[in-house]
Amino acid sequence: MPMTDMLSSTLMITFLFIAVSTILRAMNAKPPIIRLEDTKDYRFQTGSFTVNTRFTDALMKKAIPKIENTIRCFGIDTIEIIGHTDGRPGATGGNVDTTISDAFRTKDMSQVIAGSNMDLGFLRAMAVQNKIENVLSSKGIDNLGFIVLSAGSTIDPKGNFSPAENKDEKSRRRIEIRFVRRSKTPFIPKCT
Repeated sequence: MPMTDMLSSTLMITFLFIAVSTILRAMNAKPPIIRLEDTKDYRFQTGSFTVNTRFTDALMKKAIPKIENTIRCFGIDTIEIIGHTDGRPGATGGNVDTTISDAFRTKDMSQVIAGSNMDLGFLRAMAVQNKIENVLSSKGIDNLGFIVLSAGSTIDPKGNFSPAENKDEKSRRRIEIRFVRRSKTPFIPKCT
């Protein structure tokens, strides 16, 4: 076998290996997690899950463009929204168990009362989900699934299970937006 044939075969195998490894690496790329941390823009009143005007504006200008980009880049079909709270005790006498079904169906949460930090985290995540879903739907992005969860005060900012102390901890109050591809169809991310 001539030397040039061996070199060209070796180069072809090398380039094929590089191409396959690049595609596999891209297919395993993970979408970012968007954190709406308790700041002047992303703040709920104490004990409340009402999304105020400032929160809505920040969501529209900052978070929604990132969400749209992530959906497009990673072929996302499901968005998880997780509410986190600090360790201060919540109110008692909540009615989430008996009112959440109607509130979800009608998109009216005015009669729902959080009875714990787990309730409050869930209701905050649900309120943010409603805003995101409405905006994306108005832009023609309406084939998404949503999963709304609460971690209450049990997960620290680094993502570790660590129940909070009974105190005001701004760093624990946040909404996390995570992205999932439930489709089994292979997808190579379009962006980095």
